[in-house]
Amino acid sequence: MPRVMSRALLAFVFAILAASGVGLGATAADARTQPPPTDCQYQNPTTPQTLFPGVGYQAVTVVCGAQQPQHQTLAHVLTIDIGSGSITLGSSTVVNGAFGLALPSQFLTGTKAQLAVNANLFNANTCCHYSAAYQGLPTQLCGWQVSGGKAQSPQGAKPAGCQADYPFNASLVQMKDGGVRIVYSNTPQAIEWPVATAVTGSHMLVFGGKSLGPFSGSSTDFFGPNARTLAGLSKDGKTLWLVTLDAATGLTLDEAAAVMLHLDAAAAINLDGGGSSTMVQASSGGFAFLNAPADQAGNCLAPYPNAQSQVSCERLVGTSLGVYVAGQGGR
Repeated sequence: MPRVMSRALLAFVFAILAASGVGLGATAADARTQPPPTDCQYQNPTTPQTLFPGVGYQAVTVVCGAQQPQHQTLAHVLTIDIGSGSITLGSSTVVNGAFGLALPSQFLTGTKAQLAVNANLFNANTCCHYSAAYQGLPTQLCGWQVSGGKAQSPQGAKPAGCQADYPFNASLVQMKDGGVRIVYSNTPQAIEWPVATAVTGSHMLVFGGKSLGPFSGSSTDFFGPNARTLAGLSKDGKTLWLVTLDAATGLTLDEAAAVMLHLDAAAAINLDGGGSSTMVQASSGGFAFLNAPADQAGNCLAPYPNAQSQVSCERLVGTSLGVYVAGQGGR
């Protein structure tokens, strides 16, 4: 395969992948038989708000009853008009050869993003910290990551501390022409796609409009109900959804896939979750949280009162994804 693909050929390849539901590097495991459709109800949606031109926000309570006890969460949904051409995505960069732990709010204010969420999973040996003493602690990412058109973490990356049996092959990418896709990124050889930004999740949740959310029956932290950060894309590639699920009981991966299908996502990925799940927006005061981070600690770098008037802490993470709206002061 040529190392450089023309934009016309690239667009054709992505169109075929999206239509067929089979991506680069897809395996038989991705097409395995799924459990019966997840029974989720969507209740008490808040009134949609326009946060920035082309960016809307809504919160909705999700109750899933396929398993007992029922799982319940508050889903924070950003609906982004990525097809407008006025919105770009950006991600963290390495410094001195490594990613340094940072808060999503630090990434947001430092790069003048309008919105930010946590992105790739990272070396578990450097999780989970809140104290200023750990800011900048070097870590490595799980999966592909591109910032400013340069690969910061290679395709298929699984350094020590990344779960060896997770695929880390589902990536959200924005090309240099502004188009956004969700693709499989564990190709047999590196391909120089004209990509400006890419972040990668642990699993593909939806592809070709079908659920691929892993169903293991496990109640472990990762596969069981948990706070999560998700990214989904419409079939025409014009609408991007970024979603965080609050802890409460949280949702399983297959339930998270059901949420993204409910939003009408044709493809969706699972990013880092649990205490890492953070959704933050720029405000006149610097920044404000849209979700309630799940972790609680006595020494928070960025305290935020949750619904129970307890203190929940934004966690230092390996990388963040930023949303930049033209004319709003972004980079």
